[in-house]
Amino acid sequence: MTGTIVEKVTKTGASYLYIRLSYKDAITKNWKQKWIPTGLIAKGNKKQAKAKIPKILAQYSYLEYQEEDINPDIDRNILLTDYMDLWIHNKKKELEASTYEGYLYRLTHIKEFFESKKLKVCEVSSRIIDQYLQYELAHGKINKKTGCQEPLSIRTVRSRRSILVSIFNQAMIDGLISQNPVTPVTVKGKRNSDFEEEQLFLTEDEVTSLLKFLSKEYPRLLPIAFFGAYLGIRRSELLGLKWSAVDFQKKTISIQNTVVKVKSIIEKEATKTKSSHRRLPLFDGAYKCLLQVKKEQDSYCAFFGNTYKNTGDYIFTKEDGSCYDPDLLSKQFTKAMKKYGRPEISLHKLRHSCASMTINRGWNVKQLQYWLGHSDVQTTMNIYAHYDRQNLNVVGEDMNLMSSEAAKLFRSDIL
Repeated sequence: MTGTIVEKVTKTGASYLYIRLSYKDAITKNWKQKWIPTGLIAKGNKKQAKAKIPKILAQYSYLEYQEEDINPDIDRNILLTDYMDLWIHNKKKELEASTYEGYLYRLTHIKEFFESKKLKVCEVSSRIIDQYLQYELAHGKINKKTGCQEPLSIRTVRSRRSILVSIFNQAMIDGLISQNPVTPVTVKGKRNSDFEEEQLFLTEDEVTSLLKFLSKEYPRLLPIAFFGAYLGIRRSELLGLKWSAVDFQKKTISIQNTVVKVKSIIEKEATKTKSSHRRLPLFDGAYKCLLQVKKEQDSYCAFFGNTYKNTGDYIFTKEDGSCYDPDLLSKQFTKAMKKYGRPEISLHKLRHSCASMTINRGWNVKQLQYWLGHSDVQTTMNIYAHYDRQNLNVVGEDMNLMSSEAAKLFRSDIL
């Protein structure tokens, strides 16, 4: 970039000094010019105007393409798919294992589209990104039964777009491109709020009925369902519960570990968020439940002997002490619910039911937020909103009682 003093005459006839910048554009790589006013009249101020040039050059240096801005460790002509591998490799250092596996899974599918195209990072345009996203919306999934290609959900395509945004943002940092080709491209369709999970609430009597069914037909699922319904803990927290977190003397249990799965089962010495780490009281039912689980586990341990596998001190395990596969546990519960006649009830729906039962008992927002381990009170408020909408019939009855006297003011013979 260079700066030259030039004189410019305005429409009024006055002459002023400008600094004319000549630079190689950072986006187009073409040479351009930009005129910067000095605010000085031409006569007698040329020396003063020249003194401004270094400061102006530094101020507008961002306009110019500079070779040294490129990461020297990365080939300028690197293929997009190779850069994706590099990106996820570097991401592995900063992500939790479960998050990394999720990124890797999505990236593998993204690469399938770009593999045959042999595009360099610098060659990818917004049009190509749009073509990819449209392809996913139309043909992004293969039906395992028929082998036919089917559309991916809008939510899934948006998640893959987010991955691409991050990849090309890093490419900008590495100096391979000057602008992100993904940013102008959107995935049109439903709003994010339209994807909110339907919150099915079971009543206290329905929960009791369900647990009685499990005690007879699926006794191994009974304590898990009990904790899901009355402590409202997540599946990952259920499977992460350890005996070391139970204080039988003080009758408390700490929610502090999780077991999650993306592709592999991952044990974490942490909960979903900081607020998810909480200590709950062992009320009588929970206390008795754990005593029974402990007794059964001790008997299985004696039966299997040296082959018993519960090295992690986990509360909820298979008979041989091995950890449950989170997905298989959910499938077992779904199978049980189909036999029960309520296939819409998932393990996570028991957490919703816990929320509704406690709200019905008069719990306030802060009590429920702590009990469920929500980091954001807005999440708890949303549960209240769902609960209220599903109980509008009760609200209607309340309004009938409240307005009964006033209703007599209106004629009933016109109905």
